[in-house]
Formats: sequence, C-alpha cells, structure tokens
Amino acid sequence: MKKVTKGLVVVSLVTAMLVMTVGEAFAFPGGTWVSGVTVANLTSETATVAITFYNDSGGVALNYDGGTIAGNGAKTYYIPNVSGLPTGFIGSAVVSSDKEVAAIVNTQFPSGTSPTRVGTSTGVGSPAQTVYASQLMKGYYGWNSYCAVQNTGSSAASVTATFYDDTGAVADTDTHSIPAYASYIFDQETDSELSAGFNGSAKFEGDASHPLAVVCNFYNTGAAASSSQFHSYNGMGAGAQTLYVPRVVKDYYYYQSGLKVQNIGSAALTVNVEYNIGGSTYNQTSPSIGVGQSWGPYMGDESQLPATMAGVSGSGSAVITVNSPTSAKVIIATVNEDNRTNPAGRGVTYEAALTADASTTMVFPQVTAEYYGFSSGIQVQKVTAGTANCQANYSAAGGIAAFSDSFALTDASPSWSQFAPNASGMNSGPANDDYNGAVTIVCTGGDVIGISNLSYRYDIDTRYGNVTGDSFTTARGINK
Repeated sequence: MKKVTKGLVVVSLVTAMLVMTVGEAFAFPGGTWVSGVTVANLTSETATVAITFYNDSGGVALNYDGGTIAGNGAKTYYIPNVSGLPTGFIGSAVVSSDKEVAAIVNTQFPSGTSPTRVGTSTGVGSPAQTVYASQLMKGYYGWNSYCAVQNTGSSAASVTATFYDDTGAVADTDTHSIPAYASYIFDQETDSELSAGFNGSAKFEGDASHPLAVVCNFYNTGAAASSSQFHSYNGMGAGAQTLYVPRVVKDYYYYQSGLKVQNIGSAALTVNVEYNIGGSTYNQTSPSIGVGQSWGPYMGDESQLPATMAGVSGSGSAVITVNSPTSAKVIIATVNEDNRTNPAGRGVTYEAALTADASTTMVFPQVTAEYYGFSSGIQVQKVTAGTANCQANYSAAGGIAAFSDSFALTDASPSWSQFAPNASGMNSGPANDDYNGAVTIVCTGGDVIGISNLSYRYDIDTRYGNVTGDSFTTARGINK
C-alpha cells in the first residue's frame, strides 16, 4: 500500500473499490444490499481518514469525515449509517488518510436479514491499466456474476471488457465510458451477447491515465438458505509464473475448495498445482490453458483431482507453477471455498498471491472472536525457503488486552492457521471474547502471505441465536 500525505493530488490516494447499494438495482441478486468498510491503520501513529463517495453517473455524492483511527487499529464504517448519502445509493469511493491505511469491503444483506448473504473484497491500493477476472458466469447451474469497474483517473475513460468462454474463445466485447472516479457495473446476467450457461473469464482495459479498480461478485440463486452463496473477489492487474494459495480444503468439516487459474499471457500454457495437506504433497498437471482462458478443479469432486488424492481430507495450502516458463506465460488465480452440505449455502473466494505480494509484515484489518456471533480464522503461508519465525499480534479490542502468539513456518509445514477464539489472549469460557480488531503478522527469516475469514458460529457463541445463509467471508491480508 502507498503512504498518503496531505496535499497530494487525488490519484495518489489509497483507493478502495466499494460496491455500495442500499436498494435493489440492476439485475444482480434481488433484495436490499448494503456495504460495510473496515479501514486499518498500518502505522503506530493516529491516522486521520476521509472518504469521498462518487455516484455511478459521475460527480461527488459526499465528502465524509472518517475521523481518526488509533495506531495499528481499525474502524468500520457501515454505509447505511453514513449521514448524507441518498437512499438507493450505488457507487464507488476513495479512502484517503495522512497515514498508511488499508481497507476491506463487505457487500451484504443488512444485518438481521434472513437468510444472510455477504462477500468481502479488498480496497485497491494499486489500480492497473488492464485488470483480469478469472471466474464469471451467466445462468451457469443457477449462478450469475457481475463486475464493478472503477475509473481511478481524474477524467472520463473508455473501458473495454473482453469476455472469454471456457474454451478460451472470445464470447463478447463491451465498451463503456466511465466518469472520473465513478464505477460501471458489467452485469453478466443481463448481457444479451453472452449465452446462457456461460462460464468463463474476462479482461478489462483502461489506459495509462485511467487505471482501473475491479471487484467481481458471483452468486447462487438465493432462493433458499442452501443457495445463498455470494462470493466477492478483486480483479488482478498483474500475474506471475508462481502463485501461492494459503488455504485449500478437501472434505474438511463439509467444506471444499476450488481453483480457477487464468492465462493472462500471450501463449498457451500448462500449470502444476502442488497441494500440501496434512504434511503430505500431491501434484496435479493441468490441460493446456489458452490465452484468456481459465481452468481449475473443484476439490469436492475426486474425478477432477489426481488419483493420489483419493480419500485425502483436511486443510492445507498450495503452490501453482507454470510449466516450462517463458515471458509469454503468465497466470493469475482465484480460490473458492464452499459448504454445500452442513451448513449449506456458504461460500468465499480470494485471490492467489504473487511472490511480489509477500513481505515480513502483514495486516488483517478485521478479525473477530465471538463478536455478535462471528468468529474468524487466520491462515499464513511462507513463500521463501527455510524457516520463518512469526508472531500474530492481536490489537486491544472489546476488553481484550493486546497479546501475541508465536509460530514457525518450515519447508515441511509451510502454512499455519489459527481460530481466533483459541488464541492465547482470548478470554476463557464460551461466549466471552467479543473481540473485533486488527491482527498484524510479523516474521523473521522469510516472507509470507495470508488470508483471514469469518463466519457466524452458533456452535461457538449461542448468545444471538442461529442464522442461516452465507455468513462466510474471506479477505487477503495486507502486506506492508
């Protein structure tokens, strides 16, 4: 993330791509949708925050004083409570501060709605001229998708979207003018040029003066709690020949992972996926993936995995590597995790990490432990050889004093996970934590990446009754 100081022009601000709606709009999922934004202060000094909201038709909707955030702390802004925004607002925003900050964004049904639906994306600190989306759908076994594309330039921009089907063929090309700092919704469900059953990927192109920030959401029908899955992920402006996946699961408490690897280079390629589950490794080679095309297995279907993984269950990590690498072979990937059985209807998506993303310090803006029924997990993966000695530093929140937990990552065990209610400094006993704060990972001896997730855990905290639907969210850690 870039450090932001007062007096800089707006294009230098830390940018958060926010899809915010408090009323039904377009054709994407019916119901009332809202957003929540959590901003984390990445420094030890107090940060002063401002949020500028932009209408999707262009122009400033509201300049909002976000107040201050204590050093290494975080603050959540629930958009329906932001005074001055009109009812039915849908648009984008720029978050700025006099200190280095990061943000995550929830797109969700309002609190208390049943069934629950929510997805989480990350504020975009480095918009790009070309941004890719690995997983889009139209009427695909009941699933649809849309992408919100924000023009982060100071004048209107012409943005072109190219959609690829599952064979790698171009299925449609759309061009739209987007006003300065505003966003446009590319809605696959209402795109008449895409055929029913479309399951593919996309490329969004601006220009050097108008870099883009992109968030995509794909979702099930929502007809019942069991089909409430709502997945959010960030479009990616850069790829690599090696990608890191801090969490994959197979037959793990009814949860299953899936991968989508997109070829964003200029030549066909294959990849090797090395899964590390329970201390054992398993390798899978993909078929040929054409330019623009995406490929990936659903780990709940053993026919899509190598025979060596038959009967394997558990959680772990993965590394995706281009075979016979050349400069023309570049990939990105997203990672899905869902539960179709118990409790059915939960799902998340996050972006696989590049080596360039990793560092020795990483921040999770929002981690919870028995907070209004929600609890989080943290997953950390090292990307360098050797042993990395790390600490998870929990900030003070909800009556919990600041504390740290130590762990080591080795070549044999390259990933580590922690369920926040089990962290050493949490209060003992059921339903007695109420932690909602930031967590900072600090390591020596190696660089790391990671994710945090949260979901409603009635089995852990029974104070607020049970909820149904998709309460499951995941976001990438912010590397400093």
